[in-house]
Amino acid sequence: MFSRKDILSPAVLTAFVWLFAFICYLILPHSLPPMGQQSLIGVGLWATGMVIGSLLMQSFRYNHHSMQVDKHICGIYFWVSLACLPLLFVFVYQALNANIDASPAMRLRLAALGNGQVDGAAYSPLYYVLWLSTYLLYLYDADRQHWLRALIMGILTLVFGIATMSKLLILNLGVMTMVVLFHKEVIRFRHLVIGATTLAVVLLVFHAIRQARSLDGEYSAFVVEQYVLRNFAAFDTVHSSSSEHWGENVFRIFYAVTYKLGISSIEPVETLLPWITQPVNTNTYTCLYPFYKDFGYWGIAFFAPVLGGLIGWVYKRCRQGDLFFSMLYAYFSTMLIIEFDAEVFFTNLAGHIKFIALLALPFLFGGYKKAEV
Repeated sequence: MFSRKDILSPAVLTAFVWLFAFICYLILPHSLPPMGQQSLIGVGLWATGMVIGSLLMQSFRYNHHSMQVDKHICGIYFWVSLACLPLLFVFVYQALNANIDASPAMRLRLAALGNGQVDGAAYSPLYYVLWLSTYLLYLYDADRQHWLRALIMGILTLVFGIATMSKLLILNLGVMTMVVLFHKEVIRFRHLVIGATTLAVVLLVFHAIRQARSLDGEYSAFVVEQYVLRNFAAFDTVHSSSSEHWGENVFRIFYAVTYKLGISSIEPVETLLPWITQPVNTNTYTCLYPFYKDFGYWGIAFFAPVLGGLIGWVYKRCRQGDLFFSMLYAYFSTMLIIEFDAEVFFTNLAGHIKFIALLALPFLFGGYKKAEV
């Protein structure tokens, strides 16, 4: 039975974001070509598959035991997180002092993407994944004694997003926080609307700072066109089943592992997709890109209900009160919200596995409690 709490369910979020993107494409002024048949068919297949797959998995009944959090492991996570803070300071120092002809904000961004003169990978290091999982653990299970730890971890995670000049990381932090607070009934629907609007404004300002531009109406319209509308025009340029190797985008992690182990000589594709200049200048192609490029419409039709079913199952366990799956769904929610922009589940699967492993560890030592079906 659908309730007000299901306003953040996979089916509702998927339908909403695509409807929002379509309406923006139709009513906002832009110089983009008309939406092509490829985008219309692809989005239709994807949205239908995601909605049906998620609703199907939510319709089943599951007997399960709800795992509990081991407070001692959470405490270890917290203190190790604080001990890792100097690593971020080192990254910021090296990035700002790199010999790059760019603004300070762009220097940080280039370093985070691995294009700067900075040692090691900074964009998603293990300590950030630890910070994110620790924040969720304390935010969802916060009590009067540990609310300050949730606040500290939230600040650390926010600082990392600022230090790497990443809109995605700041969006992820904001979305996770709102989803958790909504499921805990700390906030209501009107607070979601206010929070989402505020987050959108913050991201606009953040993008302007990163590009060293003043934020006015014209530039705001350009940013909306760039991140919401151009993706459809870009996807219309992708050729069906045109990958050099079988499934190299969808199964990127397989190619990455086999290449790393020396089993295969085939290098994994880059996580940052190639730029195009016609008909638009962009490197984002909606979430449909890896499935269509690897397998055509059949890839979209197959993987949409598979992924929708997986997230629908996680959401079902979340609605049953399972603490671990509640946190996991909050983490996956960002992926649903940016479907019109890019695919991040299969592309960043290695990072997701690290996060799930760190999030699950305190539950593995926390014992079980019988939960209602």
